[in-house]
Amino acid sequence: MFKKTITAALALMCAISVSAQDTTRHYLIFDLGGGLHNISYTTDGYGSKKMGTGFGAQFGYRYFFNPNWGIGIGVGYNTFSAKSSLSYNSEEQEGIDPNILTEHKERNFHTAYRDVEEKVTLSAIDIPIGVYYKYQLNPKWVVGGGVSAIVSPIAAKKYKNMSGDVGVEASYYYTKDTYVKDVPQHHLSSYSGFSGTPDFKSITFGVGGEVRAYYAINKKIDLSMGVSGAYRFSDIKNANYDRLYNEEEESYVGVTQTAYCSAVKLVNVTASVGIRIKLSPKVLPVPTPEIVDVFIEAPYINESLEIIEPPVEDKSINRKNDDFGMNLMPTSYTFVSNALDMSEQLRRKKIGDPIGAPILFASGSARLANTKDNTIMDTVVVFMKENPDVKKLEVSAHTDNMGADSYNLNLSKRRAQTVANYLIKQGVAASRLSVVGYGESRPLNNNATPEERERNRRVEFKILELSE
Repeated sequence: MFKKTITAALALMCAISVSAQDTTRHYLIFDLGGGLHNISYTTDGYGSKKMGTGFGAQFGYRYFFNPNWGIGIGVGYNTFSAKSSLSYNSEEQEGIDPNILTEHKERNFHTAYRDVEEKVTLSAIDIPIGVYYKYQLNPKWVVGGGVSAIVSPIAAKKYKNMSGDVGVEASYYYTKDTYVKDVPQHHLSSYSGFSGTPDFKSITFGVGGEVRAYYAINKKIDLSMGVSGAYRFSDIKNANYDRLYNEEEESYVGVTQTAYCSAVKLVNVTASVGIRIKLSPKVLPVPTPEIVDVFIEAPYINESLEIIEPPVEDKSINRKNDDFGMNLMPTSYTFVSNALDMSEQLRRKKIGDPIGAPILFASGSARLANTKDNTIMDTVVVFMKENPDVKKLEVSAHTDNMGADSYNLNLSKRRAQTVANYLIKQGVAASRLSVVGYGESRPLNNNATPEERERNRRVEFKILELSE
């Protein structure tokens, strides 16, 4: 009993592991969020700087070449900002004021930055190209992440005076603590409310990364939540004025264009939400030929492996041991009969040939629900016993598109194992069988009607390997 319990537990763990594989390859992603979107620089002691905030949006495409790893490209829009606070005097020159007729005509000129707060804003277009990873925790939750190289053209840029003013003042020697301001006739003026366009390069380069979680809203759409970040390592600063106030042009030039401002770079850490859309390639319908069955005698053992649903026992027909019959198969399948000499035909078999006819299943079930399924499987048993040169036969199971991808993949594995279990009970060596479930990834049609979905809920047999 203990051994059976352990076996069942291991089988269940294996089934859960298989179900945690998302077979979708193509995705579209849409994300929107905000956070720390900073224009990074320092003012070398001439003032203080506050980190800025902004928002970002991204649209992208992901292609996964296996259940976990993929590549992607996208386009995004991000805004950045930073604030500088300046409050100091800058001595500019000494001179004589000809308008003041006293013996104390000498004075010192200063530029005073009185509680000046300047805000720099910028927006950039991001083009990331990256490598991405995903892992499905359960049918509803997927986690993942990625790293990317980013090219960021600068879309817009501006600086603006938010508060305070800039003034040119004079102090006279005989009254050292007296200051004169806002006297235009002496060129002693104050400026505020100024704005302009900083001189930045047109493009910057960087690297980025993200960590995300996805929750399945329905079969096609996942809710996306995560944190992403990027560091653009190239300096976009272009100008290096000696002073913030340009005396010659009588204008304010902006913090990021002065010599005491360090390199200007863009960095962001963004929390965002969005959606992920799963794309499925269009499958052209394949016509399914009509199948006619005539039953043959075969023993049936009503037993099954742990956690595998057993077939329905056939009690509808009372046969004798000398009964015989045959299945009439579609033209694409190998014809087999235990009552006729088929040796000449069987010598023509080759790898890839389908054997028998498909076995169909009820929606959401791994249980054989039709007594004719026993006859189809008996045909395969006869074929395998009379053809020992068939070293490997694939027992492949499929589902329709109803339900989550991971659930359908697990269901197909259970269907394949149910059929393989029957073949093994009838004497086919397990080593000659390759049992595989493909989920909904290989439909025969578009799953548009109940009839089409029924044809997709099938188990098929195919020769994989022959003795030389």
